[in-house]
Amino acid sequence: MIKNDRQYRITKAAVTRFAESLRALETGRTTPTPGVDPIIQQAERNAIKSQLDELRAELREYEELASGKVGLLELGSLAELPQALVRARIASGMSHKELAEKLGLKEQQVQKYEATDYQAASLARLLEVARALNINIREELLLPKADRSVASVFGRLRDIGLSKDFVLARLVPRELAASLASDSKDALDQALFAATRAISHVFGWTSAAVLGQDQPWLKEGVLGAARFKVSESAEQKSLEVYTFYAHFLALLLLKATDDLPRFPLPTDPEGLHRAVVDKYGEMSFRTALLYCWDLGVPVLPLSDAGAFHGACWRVNGRNVIVLKQRTQSLARWLFDLLHEMRHAAERPDSPTHTVVEAPETSHERINSEEEKDASWFAGEASLGGRAEELAERCTELAKNSIPRLKSVVPEVAKQAGVDAAALANYMAFRLSLQGENWWGAATNLQPKDEVPWAIARDVLLQRADLSRLSGLDRELFMQALREPEV
Repeated sequence: MIKNDRQYRITKAAVTRFAESLRALETGRTTPTPGVDPIIQQAERNAIKSQLDELRAELREYEELASGKVGLLELGSLAELPQALVRARIASGMSHKELAEKLGLKEQQVQKYEATDYQAASLARLLEVARALNINIREELLLPKADRSVASVFGRLRDIGLSKDFVLARLVPRELAASLASDSKDALDQALFAATRAISHVFGWTSAAVLGQDQPWLKEGVLGAARFKVSESAEQKSLEVYTFYAHFLALLLLKATDDLPRFPLPTDPEGLHRAVVDKYGEMSFRTALLYCWDLGVPVLPLSDAGAFHGACWRVNGRNVIVLKQRTQSLARWLFDLLHEMRHAAERPDSPTHTVVEAPETSHERINSEEEKDASWFAGEASLGGRAEELAERCTELAKNSIPRLKSVVPEVAKQAGVDAAALANYMAFRLSLQGENWWGAATNLQPKDEVPWAIARDVLLQRADLSRLSGLDRELFMQALREPEV
């Protein structure tokens, strides 16, 4: 959102530039770049139009606020309070300096608060600002007055599927997480407020749902049709909550990559293999990842334990892939990436699509035709269309002895000039169809000389424009990309 007159002037100038660029493209006054595919040119026009619409909406909001036309600001959750305070200041006609004087602060401190959506402000400070702006806040939006001991709060969060470790690692800034071990009531309140605000923002729950008596709920569509089952209800809750969290991050990544050109996704594994090799010289996790981004599909790597292993969402016609493996195997991450690329190519005419992956050993995944097809595609794409041929060769040399495959697979891979780790993964998939779990043996054949998660994170940081995200969104997104705990 626009927060001051300077940002308003900058945004207005940007709208003028974008509008002129769009008119030039649409009227043909801009000479097409030789050799550039018309699809790319259309994608560029769409990206400019989308950004222009967003900027115009921000201008309208600021103009309405500054004119005093907005009489009542309603909040649905605690997470909306910081930006509501900014809107209220603008609507009141109060300057940063005037608000600072009321609060007994320096003008620069108020400017810093607003620039960061009050990230470093305590609940007490937010309430002071609200009083200075003559805002009444409904009691149900604030932290419940019930027992707020650390044990009781995290007990409540555990009941709704949020573990203490996850909350501290992903939803509370590090400097505030340390406050939970403090005896200071102010420090504890600030840490609990930060956690509640983040949880409310991610899941859309009120503070009463997070810490009080209301029952939280999740939107069903986010979880996907393959709502795979786990052994205990507590695990199911954690799975559903984490899936919703991953979807929230995926939406942020789509927002940060709105200008990516988009191309049809390949459904021929050999064609995909050739395309990657032709452009980048080899088929590897890094090159396949770069090619996936080239096609307009951003990839979000996560490193948290448990929950799903991968997911693919399509929102308003745009695909985004989430990879989540704890293994350090590049070949395994490559297999999962190609698997999700196949899912992303399914039902191309549908504006929405959801796939959330069960573990490889699950009954549902082993018996799903779509899952079998995606794994076959991943194997053939990684091995240049020779996956089935080489798998048959391995079976033949091993004389149908599964224990012997561990020595046979590297031998066959060497003779064929392919990656032994990739062949091992495909063999594990083939054996899973027979009810055999060979994933552990395949893992033992994987070299661990690089960190796949870090490779995917670095590509994301190079290609996504995270400045498009608001303060709290950007904070939560960067926490998700933080180095995994070991």
